[in-house]
Amino acid sequence: MTANEIRLIQPDRLADEWLKAQKQRPKPTDDQSRLQAVLALAALTIAHDSGGPFAAAVYALDTGELISTAVNTVVSNHCAAAHAELQALSLAQQKIGNYTLIDRPCVLVSSSEPCTMCLGAIAWSGIQQLVFSSTREDVEQIGFDEGPITREWRQQLTERGIRVSGPMLREEGRQILRDYLNHQGVIYNARPLGPAQI
Repeated sequence: MTANEIRLIQPDRLADEWLKAQKQRPKPTDDQSRLQAVLALAALTIAHDSGGPFAAAVYALDTGELISTAVNTVVSNHCAAAHAELQALSLAQQKIGNYTLIDRPCVLVSSSEPCTMCLGAIAWSGIQQLVFSSTREDVEQIGFDEGPITREWRQQLTERGIRVSGPMLREEGRQILRDYLNHQGVIYNARPLGPAQI
């Protein structure tokens, strides 16, 4: 890697194991089944010590095709921007060969409500829908700093033509966060918030 190159590496073995499991199941065709698949990937990430407790995937809304998937690799990639949502969107754009997904109806499915940084990426990504599980408050309760609050974020995405669905399967998402905490996962951007309870 050169001094003017950025590389974000996803854990191959983890993706291979998850993709193999997905091929043995019916193709997810609705928000809930897609979210269940993403939550399974987040759980696998924790079990393999392969990243933060967050996973995301981009699916084509017209065909149901899985376009990209990613997990949080902030620590392993030494990069604060290596959030699952950012990487899933970037991989999808590179796969279709365009900086925007506007010409391809897509949904971003995420294990958690977007942080401030990911919210910006979502707004400009060209997706048509966002689906998420656990909330910003759930994530902050285990110690993560989700950035400045934008209370009108749902309305702002809706005004950009992005439908927002969530929290959905929230208890399952909260359990993944608890598992990460119990697994002594790194809270890499923690602020002093007092004892974590979720």
